[in-house]
Amino acid sequence: MRIAAYGELSLHVSVAPPNGLQDGAREFRLRGVDMEVGGSPHYVAAQAVAEGDSALLVGTVGPDPAGAWIRAGLARWQSPAVSVHLVETGTRSARLVLEPSADGNDVDITADPADGSIDTLAYRVPAVGDAEYAHLSCFPGSDRLREALAATGTPLIADFGFLPWRRDPQALARAVRSRLTGVAVAVFNGLGAEEETTRVARQAVAAGVRVALVTFGAAGALVCDARGIHRQSAPPVPVVNPVGAGDTLATAFVHAWHRGAAPDDALEYGQSAAARHVSGRPATIGAGARTPGATGAGASPVGASRTVTSPAARTRSAG
Repeated sequence: MRIAAYGELSLHVSVAPPNGLQDGAREFRLRGVDMEVGGSPHYVAAQAVAEGDSALLVGTVGPDPAGAWIRAGLARWQSPAVSVHLVETGTRSARLVLEPSADGNDVDITADPADGSIDTLAYRVPAVGDAEYAHLSCFPGSDRLREALAATGTPLIADFGFLPWRRDPQALARAVRSRLTGVAVAVFNGLGAEEETTRVARQAVAAGVRVALVTFGAAGALVCDARGIHRQSAPPVPVVNPVGAGDTLATAFVHAWHRGAAPDDALEYGQSAAARHVSGRPATIGAGARTPGATGAGASPVGASRTVTSPAARTRSAG
C-alpha cells in the first residue's frame, strides 16, 4: 500500500514531571527532554513505513530554527520507502508537550506551529501519484487542499479532530457535513462528547463514507460502517508520550482494513499500534512500530512488535 500524508510539521519537545509529583503541586522540574518531528504527516508516514508500506510526506514547515531542525532531521531519515516534500511557510515550528497529569486526563500542549495555511500544499497535489490513500487533517484552512486531493480521485483519510469542533458538537456536525466529498475513512476524537461524536460518525457513513473511526483516549475507540458499530477497550499501557496516537491508530487500521481485515479486527490492530506508540520513548525521526498479526480475511502478516517503556511512566490506557 502507498499512502500520501499532507499537512503541518512541527518540532515536539516532550517534558515529563519527576517521579512522585503530587496532584496540586506547583513545582515542575525538568526530568528529561525528548525532541521529535511531529505533526500528522510525519506520524502517518512513519507508521506506514513501519508496517511495510510506502509513503509520500508533503508538509509545511516554518523558516525558524525549529523548522531547520525538522528539515535536517527528515533529510537524515534514510528510508527508501518515503518520499519527502517540504514547503516553507509560516513563522514557527515548535510545540511543547507536557506529560499527562497524574489523574490521566488531558495533555497540556503549548502550541505555536507554522502559521501558514496548509492550503499552500494544494499546488503539490500532483505528487500524490499512485497512492491508494491520501491522509489530511481537515481543519480550517485546509479546504482548498482537501478539494484538490479529492479531485484526483484518491480516497481520503480525513481527520476531523480539530479541538474547537470537539468542544462544539454542532459545529463539528456542520463542518463534517460539508467536507465529505472523496472521504473513504473519517477519523474523529470523541473525548468530552462521546454520544454526539458517534452520531456524527454514523451520519458520515450514511452519507457515503466507507468507515469512520472515533477514539476516546483511555476509554478505547469504535469503528462504524454500513453494517453497524463496534467498540472496544484500549489496552492498558504505560504512557510516555501520547502525541500522535490517533494518527498511528488510523494508519495501522487502514493498513489492515485495506488488506481485507474486518473493521473490528482492523480496529484492534490499530489500537495495538497506538499502544506501542504512546508507551515508547519518542523517536527523533521515524516513530512507529509494526503491529503483530492482524486477524481477518486477507490481512497480511507483519513483523514482531517493539515495546520500550520508561520506569517513570504511569500505567494508563491508550486509544
